[in-house]
Amino acid sequence: MRLIFKKWDSVFNPVVTVVGEFFLGGGLYGMALFRHVLQHPIVLVVAALPTLVAAIGALILVREIQLFRAR
Repeated sequence: MRLIFKKWDSVFNPVVTVVGEFFLGGGLYGMALFRHVLQHPIVLVVAALPTLVAAIGALILVREIQLFRAR
């Protein structure tokens, strides 16, 4: 399954892969920091930011793995 259309396709880039790893790691670390305060509803809005960063990192890594395998 392709994440993006073929006309916007690119080649494998190890720098983008490292950036994706940092996004994923930072997002997971941020989620771990908010783990103990999730009882308060207002914190859920703030806790959504690391979740979003982790999701972006995961998407970057999935796409880069697809590009690496297609070489």
